[in-house]
Amino acid sequence: MFLVQKRLFRCLPSNKSTIHLSSHQLCSLFNFSTAKDQSSEHSSNFIVVDSLHSCELSSEKAAKNSKYHTCHKNSSSLTIEFFKQSGWSDAQVMKLIQKSPRLLRTKVETVLKPRMRSLKDMGFSDTEIVQLVSSCPSVLIRDIQPKINFWRSLLGSNERLLKASRRNMFLLTSSLARKIEPNISLLRECGISDKRIAYMVVTKPTIIGRSNKYIKEAIKYVEELGVPCNCRMFPYALSIVTGMSRSRFDDTFATLMNFGLSRQDVIAVFRKHPTIWVLSKKNICDKMTFLMKEAGCELTYIVSHPVFLACSLEKRLKPRYEILNFLEQNKLLDKVYGLLSLITLSEKKFRKKFLFLLREEKSIALYDSYLKSVAL
Repeated sequence: MFLVQKRLFRCLPSNKSTIHLSSHQLCSLFNFSTAKDQSSEHSSNFIVVDSLHSCELSSEKAAKNSKYHTCHKNSSSLTIEFFKQSGWSDAQVMKLIQKSPRLLRTKVETVLKPRMRSLKDMGFSDTEIVQLVSSCPSVLIRDIQPKINFWRSLLGSNERLLKASRRNMFLLTSSLARKIEPNISLLRECGISDKRIAYMVVTKPTIIGRSNKYIKEAIKYVEELGVPCNCRMFPYALSIVTGMSRSRFDDTFATLMNFGLSRQDVIAVFRKHPTIWVLSKKNICDKMTFLMKEAGCELTYIVSHPVFLACSLEKRLKPRYEILNFLEQNKLLDKVYGLLSLITLSEKKFRKKFLFLLREEKSIALYDSYLKSVAL
């Protein structure tokens, strides 16, 4: 153990708290033997520090965490060398070890190699294997082929599986029989198609990892808010409710009610545009203030068209309102347009229909200002 500490200190600059180690350097720390090693296999076990990030080892974290992870010196060297020979970079290996120190104690020949070979046999490329293992290291420790097959069948491709697993690795660690399949069945019973479920898994995978009881309660709550299962917005509303704490969900209710909306008004907003609930309190407050005080919108108008709150304040609401205001003041419009008609247009259609009217010299500044705003 003293020799390991001595070699570590040689790698550590006297004025820095971070050790920069390549996998070769890490292996070299462990490639030594002593008389005691040769006389007792048990005594050859030693501490392996695992606080590695982007090829950097924090000495403070190493000292704090080292007591938790032990492995045989030869096992750790072989593991790291195995990943290097499989095409992994130093940074990728170090990040993986940091995330799953258990891999250093996993046998290469009987566990790691067969699991890696199995992933290739399932059609994953070398790059995809790196991505998959990095997001969920347990794929090299447990036999999770049934789970991979299940998710690929539902999601439709390796790419979507990798995207979902990066968001939450529980997809490949949770029990299919006890959690995943019952939750999928519950969503299907609500009339949600497999295509929509796949979209929910990729964008909001936490919903599948919840308990079956929790999802049932969330479904009931969404329906109480006036969004029935057969409603087009139901999957979005359910994703929102299951993706945040109830306290944060209620905070958005309170924020909107502080501007004069009744509870029924807020429920009406939620039914039409549940994604507004992912916005911060400041974001909502800034938009409501602008719409009511600057744009002069009535509360009933905002409640009827909550899409206003879903739009970017700086890139869409403000710049398009300024364009509309200018065009109206200079009588450049052929008829009266409401703010909603401008807000809901695509950028291409908006420029073609309204921005081209700013061709005179006196309006060039506004034209340039608009382009700068939407480009931010």
